[in-house]
Amino acid sequence: MSFFQARAFLPFYRQAVTQYQLHSPFVFELARAVLEDLRWFYAFEDVEAIRTNMLKSGLVIQVTDYGIGSERNPGKKRSLRSIARLSGSSARQGRMLFRIAQHLHPQTLLELGGSAGLGTMYLAAATQGARMISLEGSAELAEVAAANLGWLQLKEAVEIRSGPFEQTLDAALTDLEKIDLAYFDGNHRLAPTLAYFEKCLAFAHEKTVFVFDDAHWSEEMETAWERIKNHPRVTLSIDFFELSLVFFDPDFREKQHFCIVPARWKPWKFY
Repeated sequence: MSFFQARAFLPFYRQAVTQYQLHSPFVFELARAVLEDLRWFYAFEDVEAIRTNMLKSGLVIQVTDYGIGSERNPGKKRSLRSIARLSGSSARQGRMLFRIAQHLHPQTLLELGGSAGLGTMYLAAATQGARMISLEGSAELAEVAAANLGWLQLKEAVEIRSGPFEQTLDAALTDLEKIDLAYFDGNHRLAPTLAYFEKCLAFAHEKTVFVFDDAHWSEEMETAWERIKNHPRVTLSIDFFELSLVFFDPDFREKQHFCIVPARWKPWKFY
């Protein structure tokens, strides 16, 4: 966790509730599934074994970065070890992604920013039989992700497309026709994040969920998150800090926003 994230966590934590303060059955069941379900699935062990192998790897690859890192390093060599350590979904985030997808049963998924495929594998393992397109700016990282998916026999479950999102997003949306779940983890800047949100919004329906990684990564991303959760079409937003979700279901007649932490993080809130 960066200094900014640590500082952002304090106000988040102060206002956060646990499952015991939730009165909406939908939000309660989702929070319970994502934060309180402690069951261990074989997919967790499989993905983390791949992460461990990457952490031990001495391989160095050229990475093309179209996100915020491109301002300083438009193209640089990175070790697979550093990518596994610093990029992509953490083990905790991966398990949360798995449980979100397992609980909501999306049939069409779009990932913006697949990196080496760690989050991709968690999502794909939870939604086998669904259609998923993963967009990754770096062709080199896309190759790593495809190889990792192959190890788990998930390569056929995910179509990986490489290149700048400005070149790949429109075609992916057209091919999917509609989005049940979109996972945004590709560009940590305000304007691109809002632009991708608006493009994907045109393919969202009443039961769609958008999942954002790193909403508290920087002041710029917190601004993007505030604008997104206050968008007129958003009827419900749920912030788990590591992952932040928005829904568009008109059954939520009044716009609601929740910050939620595991019950064990606030043991005095067991009521």
